[in-house]
Amino acid sequence: MTWNDVAVKAVEALLPLIVMMLTIALGYLAGWLRQQARKVQQEVVQESFLAAIDEMERVAYDAIDATNQVLVEDLKAASEDGKLTREEAARAMRKAKEYFVGHITPGALQVLQAAYGPIEQWLEEYLEAQLAKAKGSPYIEVESIVNP
Repeated sequence: MTWNDVAVKAVEALLPLIVMMLTIALGYLAGWLRQQARKVQQEVVQESFLAAIDEMERVAYDAIDATNQVLVEDLKAASEDGKLTREEAARAMRKAKEYFVGHITPGALQVLQAAYGPIEQWLEEYLEAQLAKAKGSPYIEVESIVNP
C-alpha cells in the first residue's frame, strides 16, 4: 500500500465530515449575510423616513407661507374686520393642502403614507400644527416645555 492509497482512503473516510462542516459553515455565512442585509435595509428605511419627514416639514411650511401670502392676506384685506370667516379659513386650508400635495415628491409622500396612513387623515392636522407654530402660538411654547 502506497502513500497515495492511504491518502485516498483517508479522504474517503473524512469526506462526509468535510461536507458536513462546509454545510454548517455555509449556513452560518448565510445567516450572517441575512443579518447584515437587514441592518442595511433598516438603515435605508430609516434614512428614507427621516428624509421624508424633513421634506414634509419644509413643504408644509412653504404651503402655509404661500397660502398666507397669497390667499389669506387678500381675504383679510377684503373683509371688514380683517378676520377670516370659517369658509375662508377652510378655503385657505384647501389651498395649503393642494400646495402640499403638488410640491412634495411622490417618494416622500409614499413613505409618509406608509408610516401615517392616508394623507387625508393627517395632513390637515399637521398643517394646522405648522400654522400654529408659524404664528408663534403659546401652545407651541407649552408643548416645547412638556416634550423637550
